[in-house]
Amino acid sequence: MQPRDNLVLEFWDRSKELHINNKEYRDFVNTFFSFLLKSDIKKRDLTSNSLIEKNKNISAAIVAKETGILAGVEEFSFLNRDLKIRKFKNDGDRINKNEILLKLSGNAIKILERERTSLNLLQRMSGIATLTYNMARIMKKTKIAATRKTLWGLLDKKAVSVGGGLTHRLNLNDGIIIKDNHLKILGDGIERAINRVKTKSKYIEIEVENKKQALTAASIIKNLSRKNKIKNMHAIMLDKIAPAEIKSIIRELKENNFYESILLEASGNINDGNLAEYADCGVDIISMGCITNSARVLNISQEIE
Repeated sequence: MQPRDNLVLEFWDRSKELHINNKEYRDFVNTFFSFLLKSDIKKRDLTSNSLIEKNKNISAAIVAKETGILAGVEEFSFLNRDLKIRKFKNDGDRINKNEILLKLSGNAIKILERERTSLNLLQRMSGIATLTYNMARIMKKTKIAATRKTLWGLLDKKAVSVGGGLTHRLNLNDGIIIKDNHLKILGDGIERAINRVKTKSKYIEIEVENKKQALTAASIIKNLSRKNKIKNMHAIMLDKIAPAEIKSIIRELKENNFYESILLEASGNINDGNLAEYADCGVDIISMGCITNSARVLNISQEIE
């Protein structure tokens, strides 16, 4: 069997797909930016077009106004690919107040009309990367992961990865998570639910809410792993379960020889106030919606030279 850390990355990390050279990601970024720019500019930037000559060229600096982790440089460069860009910092770099991050030069109207969208991109992605980085430092061996509670979709996931977190699923087609609502609709229990999907995805995770459900799911998964020729990977999501109870669950999983058959995720109501307790539980990852849906933007500005 692969080392457990490698299995964790295989199951919950898709960061290698989040780059502009990947057509699916590039298409998403292009479509998303087109929407943002169209929404902001409408027909044209009325002020800039009224005041500035059409062929006027300028230079501008992108400057950090506070300390953090920079993210969004690749996407910023893609958005402004028809301008000349000089990079002083890259994705994942620590940045300090008043540092110049990038410089761009070219058509003045283009630089001005994209200013807000470009800065929103860097500010949001850097804010998420900074929060992820700070929370990841609290962890021991446990990894921190995003959820699908995002505003900017794959861009938020990319920012988490830049900050040192795992992406989790990028979309609903990226793996199977059987949640309580699925079980309520099916009405026929965990085992039959897992059996229905075991040949349709390599990655199968099931959400549980207490120790009894966790041990039941682990027993079923171990039996299926013995029987199945198809090598699925299985995980259990411990949803809204207190740290002390998670420790107890993991002890029993090990006593029953279930632990090696599954990966473990803690999720639900986890934040910076209780993260250290969860990090000490023994789970493989902790997923947190707050790193994408509650991150404060990092202050970055554009200054004309």
